[in-house]
Amino acid sequence: MNITWIPRTLQRSGGTFARYRVSLGVALTTLACSLTGTIADAQQLKSLQHGGQSFPVVQASEASSLFSEQITQFDSEIDQVACLGGARSNRGNSCNTGQYGSSQCSGQCGGYCGGAACGISCPTCQPYYYGQVDALMMRREGLSGFTRSRFFDLDEYDFELGPRITIGSVPDCVSGTEVSLTGPMKWEMANSVAGLRGNTFLSERVPGVLLGSTIPDQDIGFTFLYDPEISPADDPNDAVALQTQRFESTYWSIEASQTSIAWDVAKLLFGARYISFEEEYTYTASDGPTPAENGILYSNTTNDLIGLQVGLDMFTPVCRFGSTYLRARAGGYWNLAEATTIVNDQDERLYGSRDDDGNFAAMFELSNGVSYQFGEMLSVHAGSEVWYLAEIATVEDQLPGVVGARAPSRGIQTGDDVLFVGFNVGATLKY
Repeated sequence: MNITWIPRTLQRSGGTFARYRVSLGVALTTLACSLTGTIADAQQLKSLQHGGQSFPVVQASEASSLFSEQITQFDSEIDQVACLGGARSNRGNSCNTGQYGSSQCSGQCGGYCGGAACGISCPTCQPYYYGQVDALMMRREGLSGFTRSRFFDLDEYDFELGPRITIGSVPDCVSGTEVSLTGPMKWEMANSVAGLRGNTFLSERVPGVLLGSTIPDQDIGFTFLYDPEISPADDPNDAVALQTQRFESTYWSIEASQTSIAWDVAKLLFGARYISFEEEYTYTASDGPTPAENGILYSNTTNDLIGLQVGLDMFTPVCRFGSTYLRARAGGYWNLAEATTIVNDQDERLYGSRDDDGNFAAMFELSNGVSYQFGEMLSVHAGSEVWYLAEIATVEDQLPGVVGARAPSRGIQTGDDVLFVGFNVGATLKY
């Protein structure tokens, strides 16, 4: 069946005659097709002429496809307008190459890329790298007034300077990687005195028979350069020429994390970390050049922590270029700890212990401060730092209270904790 469309013309002159003429032409054409040919032959009629204009004749089977093409063209024009206006569509395709209309585009645009080419770039994310350098001023707490002598002690650690260097990349403005190195940081303190008595807080366990007692063993106040087993005539109140106490702590760590960034105001981290913490304490008393005139108390501990941590960096704007920030880290670790403790007096070993063990430990970091942005690439910041290292071996826990040939040797102690406090000043560069 053929549908012949006879349009209404806007020309009014001769309108009645024109309508009859067109109707007559159509009727004659239809009659001719029916008499001399088939319907297929009649379908060869492609257009009608009227008033100097040509009007197409459309078959019913072709009408739907023509209508679909017009809709597609209209839809494409809408897409082009949306592209030019910067609008986005959630129609299932995403942009990767940064061009609308490309079958290969995907990525951060989120727009419709299956229509006509817009010829403009999608609003994609620009990958970037960043580097951050912090100058840390930290102090290991809890050692003020530490001593094993009855007559002089140590003061406390000073704040020591150490670096924290962070390098990271964000290839898609959301997920990235980050590597950070803290330290090494080293704290030292020492004190020396001359001409004071060498009494200590240690006790020496000696066989009671040497003291003329019926008690098998007995603990006596221990003094460097005084050992009743060797020289009962020595006076514990005699002055010692030189006594020195020295304490040292060392800390450093390295971490590698996967990061997730939300709107440049928050960054979540998850990754692995290694922490090294060592301590060493030495107490010496010397009254001459020979070994029989010297004594030493020495203790050393090492902690190697390996584990996983989570973290959060958050920024809160307070003015156009300024913001406050919060930096938090929390991790659980397996600690491989080792300790060595030795006590010698007058060339005699009164105590000796070396032991190692593994246990679970934890590390927590908290920092807050202010940040100021210089342009798009550079920012500076400053704030406070608090670190808490738990379930580790420290020198304080390894020092014995009783020494001597009959004194028991203790194993390593790994239940202590350490607090670090300080502040930081740093800068961050994005490129």
